[in-house]
Amino acid sequence: MGLRYETEDYYALIDLGIVSPDMYVYRNEYREANRSFGELITLELGQPTGVSGSHSYYARIKSVGEFGIDEMQDFAHRILSLQPVNEVNDLVRMPDNTWVGIGLRSNYNTDFWFIRDTTLSYDAYIGTDAGSIQLDATKAVTGSYFDYSVSTGLNAVLYDEVVSAAPVQASTRHLVPYANVKVEFDAFGYDFYVSERISLPTIATDDRVFAVLSAGITFDF
Repeated sequence: MGLRYETEDYYALIDLGIVSPDMYVYRNEYREANRSFGELITLELGQPTGVSGSHSYYARIKSVGEFGIDEMQDFAHRILSLQPVNEVNDLVRMPDNTWVGIGLRSNYNTDFWFIRDTTLSYDAYIGTDAGSIQLDATKAVTGSYFDYSVSTGLNAVLYDEVVSAAPVQASTRHLVPYANVKVEFDAFGYDFYVSERISLPTIATDDRVFAVLSAGITFDF
């Protein structure tokens, strides 16, 4: 979960997240984690992506440590009557660390043949935590009540210190294809969105489909 503040000139973002071992493998007494557990706080400052063909830059600081985010996760598990996971996650908790990096984004509108009215974009990032280049194609459709967008892309990962963090030191998947569907609508004077992203996992040893459901609210002031 996170919060993003944006003006015409810049944006500031704070994101709280958890990366944890696969619960399917990790749910019985003979647990074998496929990656290390970590609580992450990400701070990012950059330029909003502007008109077609323009470039925008950003800087990122990411820290892993004990921030209490795992307590939120355990609270959600109790509400949903799921198994508590904090004690077993602590067995494979990442060591505290802080990474920094910079990135470059750009987008282009194209009318070429079958990808007419499609936005092509890339996001190149290099830092002490990861190095990657993401290529994306997004098709947007405006409706009377809902706006839709469908995107597909490929994330080429050179290295990822979060995926391969000790003590488990999982192997990083270097090519991660994905597809995303997003629905936006207005209600009660605010802009809402719901999106579903389907991809391969970031861990090379896991070939099962990985799906993430996201939701958010945007308001102007």
